[in-house]
Amino acid sequence: MTGERTGVTEDPAGERDKGQILFLVCRWIPVAILLQYGFAKIFGAQFTILDSELDKPLGTVSGFWLTWYYFGYSPVFGNMIALAQIGLGVALAFRRTALLGAAGTVPLLGGIAVLDLSYAIALDAMLIALIGAGCAAYVLWRHRAELAAVFWKNGQDASWKNGQDGGAPPPPRTRRRWVPAGVLVLLLALTSSCSFYVANYNNRVPTPLDGTWDVTAGSFRPPGLPGPAERVYFERNRAFQAVLRSGQTWQTYHFEVDAATTTIRLWRTWLSKGEQLLSGTYSLGTGRLTITGNDLVTGRPLVLELRSVPVARLRPVQLGHSERFDESSKYL
Repeated sequence: MTGERTGVTEDPAGERDKGQILFLVCRWIPVAILLQYGFAKIFGAQFTILDSELDKPLGTVSGFWLTWYYFGYSPVFGNMIALAQIGLGVALAFRRTALLGAAGTVPLLGGIAVLDLSYAIALDAMLIALIGAGCAAYVLWRHRAELAAVFWKNGQDASWKNGQDGGAPPPPRTRRRWVPAGVLVLLLALTSSCSFYVANYNNRVPTPLDGTWDVTAGSFRPPGLPGPAERVYFERNRAFQAVLRSGQTWQTYHFEVDAATTTIRLWRTWLSKGEQLLSGTYSLGTGRLTITGNDLVTGRPLVLELRSVPVARLRPVQLGHSERFDESSKYL
């Protein structure tokens, strides 16, 4: 009686195909992440800060804004990081340079994840960086024989050239070489246009009142402030965000302006609005702003006179440029 084998039959070709699919996925995920990060910096969606944050004492500023201010202080440094991220993304898109791209991506995205964790920037931002770093690490693992040959065996073991010992095998000869280039061009267009939109249309909805104003006459004390507002920030880099300061307390609100009718309205909660606090009209002159309307909390009429705060009092003047910070975003 002859015995028969039972169980699952090994399929080396099928396993190899699955490995190739995973390899492609782990290459292209960090490509998308890196291109998005890089173009966000170039178009001004990252490494920027709000006037109200610049006006706070250093000890009260959150880790997120400290990090943004540090990285955005020098435009040269920020653009160098952006170019490095875009360059590594392009390198990962092509098989011949995937190892080089992965070798730079792992420490870069890993460092971003550590920064996000250390400065309590954002959980979702940290997870994205970890996913990208993990995918790039898998690309390195697929090239482990090549790395061992270079760093451990002094380049004497070249078995990776034939796809042995776990090294990434060469692409099939029938593969169209324009496919990676086409996908890369599509990603470049998508990430750059998305970053441009976020910086110029999502983060910003310019109004005639954008800027920082000192209250010189009148009194308005909305919920959340210990006393009447002393300074008002209509944030240029956060659409619909107004920040009111009283003493050492800063409170965020939602505001909307209609330039055609010179009307202004203020709500309790940024973006979701909630309770409406103020409704009125404004008159804008050279460095002067007058708001006439009703305090909807107390039901009393109000007249506020405000004076513009010069930009130089909030933003540092750097060599060769005076304003650097345009928009804001949370991802590195």
